[in-house]
Amino acid sequence: MKKLTLLLMLSIAAIGLNAQTDWSKVDFAKKYKMKTKVSGGVAKALKGSPTFINDYYISQASLMKGKSQAGMMQKQGVGSVFAEASLAGVSAEALQKLIEELHAQFVQELKGIGLNISDGQPVIEYGNESGKADRKNAWIGKTDGKVIYDKTSVLDNAPDIKEQNIFRPTDMPIYTTWAMVPGNFYNSAAKRADVNMININYVIRFASFDGKKSMTRNSLTTEAGLTIQPTLGITTPKGAWGGVTFDKPIEGNNDWSKGLVETDSRDGSFWGLSSKGEYSIHADEAKYIEELRQIVLNAQKAIVAQIKANMK
Repeated sequence: MKKLTLLLMLSIAAIGLNAQTDWSKVDFAKKYKMKTKVSGGVAKALKGSPTFINDYYISQASLMKGKSQAGMMQKQGVGSVFAEASLAGVSAEALQKLIEELHAQFVQELKGIGLNISDGQPVIEYGNESGKADRKNAWIGKTDGKVIYDKTSVLDNAPDIKEQNIFRPTDMPIYTTWAMVPGNFYNSAAKRADVNMININYVIRFASFDGKKSMTRNSLTTEAGLTIQPTLGITTPKGAWGGVTFDKPIEGNNDWSKGLVETDSRDGSFWGLSSKGEYSIHADEAKYIEELRQIVLNAQKAIVAQIKANMK
């Protein structure tokens, strides 16, 4: 009887470990250390002026790199170990369909707390009239639904991400710059059009790297590790700034992973989103997309709830 009870307890424990997270019940603000900066001036502007969502996008890592660096206390001759992995099995079409849904929900959430959502046309017109639309590091107009492939650099502050694919909703009005120092790019447009501007970005990683050291060797393990890092910024007509950030990335479930597979070519394009790499973490697309969907939908609700709480 004792043996049967022990087996039942172990079975229950195993079920608990494998249970999926119900993201609708997660306290994002507490668990992931959400920080909301909405001052009195920002809150007043959100209640009084229209709001334009000037950018909304997902940065999906497609090639990641990990390392186990050689240490000073290790024996001479012990070298660093590096590993690369790409994301396999997830199509651009699936992520594009997802971001259309996520963006539509975000708009409805903002409307639900009383924000007057603008189509951004006055901002677009200002960008064209002022010549800002001609800048190489600016995008002013409407999105075309095409995926943007991007190689990251040391300035991107994401050393583990080597390549990524950026998704935006199709036919979305956009006013954004990727200049390291935007200057008054946003302030002047918000003031001229008398609108608040909100931009939001989700950086999505799919792998984790666990390095181990001994006196004589370094080792590195590559595993599935879905994380999402949201960042939201606000600019008001009077030049006030606000935003929502997460001190801890949102850690998703990883049952979407079919494991690490070796590719027979350096060209990983046949894997879908994966970039060039000798190894790929192969994903079940339906599970991967649904996990992202549940996390972002509920994270957005938490973000908007925080903004609402600061508008009172």
